[in-house]
Amino acid sequence: MTTNLRMIRVKAKIDEWFQDKIDLSDANNEEEKSNFFYTRALAALSIIIRSGVDFDTAAQSITDGYHDMGIDAVYIDSNQKKMVLVQSKWHKDGLGGVAQTEINTFLEGIKRLINLDFDGCNDKLMTKRQDIIATIRDTGYQIDTVFIHTGNQAINDYVFRPMKELLNNVNEDDEELLVFSEMKLQDVYDYITNGQNNSINLGEVYLNNWGTVETPYRAYYGTIPASIVGKWFAMYGNQLFAKNIRYYKGSTEVNQGIRDVLKNNPANFFYYNNGIKMLCKKITKNVAYSTTRELGVFSLEGVSLVNGAQTTGAIGSIYAEDPDSVASVKVFIQMIDIGDSDDEATQITKLSNTQNRIDGKDFASLDPIQEKIRRELSLGGIQYLYKSGAKVTDYSHQITLDETIVSQACSTDDISIVALAKRNVGALTDNIEKHPYKSLFNDSTNSFSLFNGVQVMRVVDALIKTKEVSSTGRKRLVLIHGNRFLLHLVLEQVKGMQGFETEYLLKETIEQVVGPIFAMKWDVVYDAMERLFSDAYPANIYKNVGRITQIKKALP
Repeated sequence: MTTNLRMIRVKAKIDEWFQDKIDLSDANNEEEKSNFFYTRALAALSIIIRSGVDFDTAAQSITDGYHDMGIDAVYIDSNQKKMVLVQSKWHKDGLGGVAQTEINTFLEGIKRLINLDFDGCNDKLMTKRQDIIATIRDTGYQIDTVFIHTGNQAINDYVFRPMKELLNNVNEDDEELLVFSEMKLQDVYDYITNGQNNSINLGEVYLNNWGTVETPYRAYYGTIPASIVGKWFAMYGNQLFAKNIRYYKGSTEVNQGIRDVLKNNPANFFYYNNGIKMLCKKITKNVAYSTTRELGVFSLEGVSLVNGAQTTGAIGSIYAEDPDSVASVKVFIQMIDIGDSDDEATQITKLSNTQNRIDGKDFASLDPIQEKIRRELSLGGIQYLYKSGAKVTDYSHQITLDETIVSQACSTDDISIVALAKRNVGALTDNIEKHPYKSLFNDSTNSFSLFNGVQVMRVVDALIKTKEVSSTGRKRLVLIHGNRFLLHLVLEQVKGMQGFETEYLLKETIEQVVGPIFAMKWDVVYDAMERLFSDAYPANIYKNVGRITQIKKALP
């Protein structure tokens, strides 16, 4: 019997929370039943900690059992745009850590899921197969891997080495597609003693160059160091956003842009970013430093961050890597004393998060070149929908700016633009006065090849959708992650066909030409990828200029 007080309390709380919620139907005896219960309940607890779900939902995420591929729980969090993969280990005495064999087993399971290899897996994983595949396909999702255990020792560097190697292979170009965290007994204990308290109180918040608004609710505004925001995120995570309509969504295009500014242009972050907004049950201004507006000290009770979740999370992700790197960055903050007015809190939250976002492509619609293209296409009976919000209703006679951006990028001979179309399509229209936008849309843009390029893209996308159903493993991942590179290779060959630059070709004509070319390109790209980058995560291969250049050179 354990004499570790923390273990006694953790065990008691897990008994209370998960009694009769964990599936133990595969246990053969009482000892197995006990071991299975605590291991699986611990995995479920990690899902609650990472995603804030209820106990029943967390229990349903359990995949532990025979042929679980080293994955004890899977939860797909659509709010935070992440998939949580868990391995758990119950140490009865509260001692020890993670063994090499355990981390290796978890590692192999992660690799298999990334490569869409479900061969031989148990029914619990198989029921989640389609959701997992959809998540791997979605470039907006992050894979959050967690090893939770009730030991007192952190994973040492030697044991962690293979996991670190996988993280380096998957995460390229400063994009966190895959993250790893360890939760030890102390972390579990801290959560059960403090994590259930939904009220966040922040003492001594130092606000620089502050101002105030008195009515209808007292509010304070000013700047704070980004390192303070990062510290809050490290301490409270998504609990900060309890009243927000969004959690931090991880490695999205927008969040990557925030990270880029923080790393590469920190002095101007204040000017480029809208900052964060907090609602508080009570704000108290401290006497210290109270004689000027240069610096104010405030105590905040009942804090919820209702706008700026992505800013906070992006800052938190960099703070976790290097706290000092964001110490000099200024963040604009609004703090509103809302008292107990839940209705007003809801209204502020709603209206703070419903402004229409303006993308670079919205500015592209102001480019005279786009209007010139529209007029030329209209002469051929083609409607060019280049204003934001327009929807296609006739695919035979309509194309959109969104489509032409991608097809034009993939039609170019500049392989760096092809990679950019996959890595960050929004960057193609960031500045309509400069490259790459000017390389795609200019006075020499041919309306015939532009329309035909979109038609080729539609055919390729349809072929990819069809082939995905019957393909498996890494060859399927070529379709998912290499879609733009495949389109580039197809366009490279198809744009030489008769009439491509002089007439608007029929869809049926393009389908007949594209089908055989696509099949051949898919095969040779897969073969080249496996020869050159058999250990690399395909999602990164096709975003990387150097790697797709190597693949292209290796093609017959």
